[in-house]
Amino acid sequence: MKKTISFALALLIALSSSVFTLYSCTEKPNAVEGNNHEVKKYEEDSIYYERSLVSDGLETVDYGGRPFRVVALYPDEIFIEDEERNKGDLLKDTTFSVTDTVEKRFNTNVEIVYTGDYIEVRDYIAKTVLAGSDEFDLVMSHLLETGNIVEKGLFLNWYDIENVDFSKPWWYKSNSEELTYDGKCILAVSHLNHSAITETFCLMFNKSLAQAYELGNLYDVVLRGDWTYDYFLELVADVYKDNGNDKRDDGDFYGMTQLGSNAIMTWIYAFENPICKKNEEGVPKISLKSDKIDTIVNRIYDLCYNTNGVWCDFTQGSRKFDACKLFYNEKAIFTHNILGAVLTEDLRNFEDDYGILPFPKYDETQKEYKTMSSEWQTVLAIPKTCKDTEFVGTIVEALSAENWKTWTPTIYEIALKTRYLRDNESKEVLDILIENTVYDFGYVYHFGFSNFLSEMILLNKNSFQSYYSSKKGMANYGLKQTIKAFDKLK
Repeated sequence: MKKTISFALALLIALSSSVFTLYSCTEKPNAVEGNNHEVKKYEEDSIYYERSLVSDGLETVDYGGRPFRVVALYPDEIFIEDEERNKGDLLKDTTFSVTDTVEKRFNTNVEIVYTGDYIEVRDYIAKTVLAGSDEFDLVMSHLLETGNIVEKGLFLNWYDIENVDFSKPWWYKSNSEELTYDGKCILAVSHLNHSAITETFCLMFNKSLAQAYELGNLYDVVLRGDWTYDYFLELVADVYKDNGNDKRDDGDFYGMTQLGSNAIMTWIYAFENPICKKNEEGVPKISLKSDKIDTIVNRIYDLCYNTNGVWCDFTQGSRKFDACKLFYNEKAIFTHNILGAVLTEDLRNFEDDYGILPFPKYDETQKEYKTMSSEWQTVLAIPKTCKDTEFVGTIVEALSAENWKTWTPTIYEIALKTRYLRDNESKEVLDILIENTVYDFGYVYHFGFSNFLSEMILLNKNSFQSYYSSKKGMANYGLKQTIKAFDKLK
């Protein structure tokens, strides 16, 4: 087991144990007289100004130094050590400031009680909660692996948590739409989940190469709604140059490089064919077998196997970005990537200008561009061992609000838009990407088809009907078990 806790915090807990015992599930701390939370003031032209005017609606409460205990796959989404700040990393400094603001306002201390790899974190959560041990207040863990253990009945219903308000802008709208069933939501996403932005899939393109190949103004195509799969394929299908060894490999030049594994699922959401949709009664049902699913599967199969101008990374493992390396080395015009790549040395040191585009629509009748975030995004959950949901709800809401007000504008306006992106059109398209990220009940709760297209492509299969027939029984069983987990909640 991997635990991280500072010596100072351990000493504080030891010296203050008598204070912490005051906060049982039947006793409530007093509100600070006059609700003296000081709202930060910004100039009207500041990127933070408008958001700073939005109240979180929370009463300021003194929790007497009580720890807010978190299991985190990525600790730096919520906690930055004091010695790590002021070293030129704007995002780390902002995370520190956000958490520090909430800690001081409510007199609490954020504590990372456990971290590890995604399997270790998943297993620790399940083992601890099933044992009935009250060791943490909040889970911030791997999207799919957390979805995998929902049916064990480990978590509470977010709608039962005091002071949490999904109508507020710091909560993603999917919480109250796709991820809610029968008035219940088990896994949620807020702006406390920094990886919701950094793990969002997009298309990147080399502007100099696009100009050399006379591809025109791609932003205009996107913004007028004409960025369809057929349009995109025509641009990349025949762009190929051999490096002289008379075989296709990663030393050649391509129109596009396609990420493998989980990333291939992006096309399913780009083409608006989710795994689940709710029926008229509001019950999630598997909807994958649509009128266009065979076309979608064959399109992406052909893109990866039969398109001369596309290099597909067939390496297993969803954190492999070998396909992007060709792009970074100027051996491709387009690449499938995540938005967080703009924060890496690869793109900060990229000599050419690059732009960001959404994935193309299925056809011209599709109204909006869609994308997804990778499985490596974190989600939020509250363990059923939680003894003070009012405290936890207050701190989660405050952290989510403060991140929306401060951290999100910092990465979105400064890091993604100004500091690293190099054109104004990319900023407008970036708005489209973030606003249209899809959180599918069938993907998040992970009961059988969450990686189906990736599996088919990597196994060199393109018969959806055959694949579906072999998996539907297991998927329907998984869906039923997930629904049962919802039904067991009050």
